[in-house]
Amino acid sequence: MRGDSGQRMRCLGLSVCFFLLASCTVTPLTNRIQVGDEAFVIAVGEGPDGQTDLFAAPAGGGAFTRLTYSRPEERLPRISADGKSVAFLRAASGVSGPPWSLVVLDLTSNGEHAAPLPADAGVPERLGWSRDGSRVVIKAQGYYSMAVLPGAAVVAHFPADSLALADSLTREVLGEPPHGIVDRCAGGGLCIVASTGEITPLDRAASDAVRWGADSVGYFVSGKFEVRPLAGGHSRRPDWTQAPAGLRQLSYNPGQVTTSSGVSGIR
Repeated sequence: MRGDSGQRMRCLGLSVCFFLLASCTVTPLTNRIQVGDEAFVIAVGEGPDGQTDLFAAPAGGGAFTRLTYSRPEERLPRISADGKSVAFLRAASGVSGPPWSLVVLDLTSNGEHAAPLPADAGVPERLGWSRDGSRVVIKAQGYYSMAVLPGAAVVAHFPADSLALADSLTREVLGEPPHGIVDRCAGGGLCIVASTGEITPLDRAASDAVRWGADSVGYFVSGKFEVRPLAGGHSRRPDWTQAPAGLRQLSYNPGQVTTSSGVSGIR
């Protein structure tokens, strides 16, 4: 009886160990960034091997980590609202595009969901997510979307009667509640266009502007990334290290934040 009991205990112990190993997925961000909880960024850059890939870092400062190791070019990353996935474009044939594929990378499992853009798609310009996180939306002359669901992925035309929604989902909408968007200035550079119609230039040399939480906007100027409060005040620069060459096209996720009611949530 004692022998049988000991055997059962050993089997139970092995089963628990196998379960724990199976449930612990190691990704490039494991022990570096707590996706879904911690504020972080993902951007495009060139690694030491010269390949264009995605890199991630804590938003407030810290070391960049290489997220992808893909020979084809990657661009336009956009993190989902819950911080657990990133959508981006990857050259579908050869080292650079076109053609392009739309890819959704699960940051918790490192699994990918991908599909080629339709043959009639133009040059990809902007990516965004539906408000419920179930679809990725892309502007590539026209508007297209892909459902983030198990099974075969398909990029299809966005419904013709909802193009205004598609446009808003791919824009950098600023403020909380939203009261402006980032757009190109008539004379060059980037501007903030308020819902009242007021236009505020960022900088004639600004590029790749992105919503930075509820009260700021981030953008590149002369190769440096700055964060500017929407209400005015001094800009600041995150203290990042080990940044890849050609850092650009940055996407930001605030992680878990505290609302005015004191309840944690994702914005």
